[in-house]
Amino acid sequence: MLRQLMEEAASRLRESGASHVYSAFDAVDIQKKTRSIFTVIDVSAFESSTPIYSLSTVYLPFKAELSFRVTAPECWSMEQLYDYFDQYIAPTVEEMSDMNCSLRSVALKSDSNINRLVMNVRISVGGVIKTERSSI
Repeated sequence: MLRQLMEEAASRLRESGASHVYSAFDAVDIQKKTRSIFTVIDVSAFESSTPIYSLSTVYLPFKAELSFRVTAPECWSMEQLYDYFDQYIAPTVEEMSDMNCSLRSVALKSDSNINRLVMNVRISVGGVIKTERSSI
């Protein structure tokens, strides 16, 4: 389920034109990802409610928090990183409104370990996962 949420967000981000989008579950070392801009999507919180059963379907209500960690190239300014946010991340969050998605926070910091700017974006996601029941 967590992998499904991350893949859905990554897919929508790629559809908006962003490249180099990774799941936090991938095993690619940061040094091998890319020297250009890249985004890592992670689930930082997840909560599910009691399932609702019908004759043919199980509905599982959930709430989650997704985080997008956008790492800029070395030469980028804060303005360029915010422009990237406006062009790719914000429209993706709006597009995910079918999952009751809302922006929680945007934070920008310099990562001295890799000498690059990093933007952390957190969004709240809520919805219902629908699964068909198997017949006995």
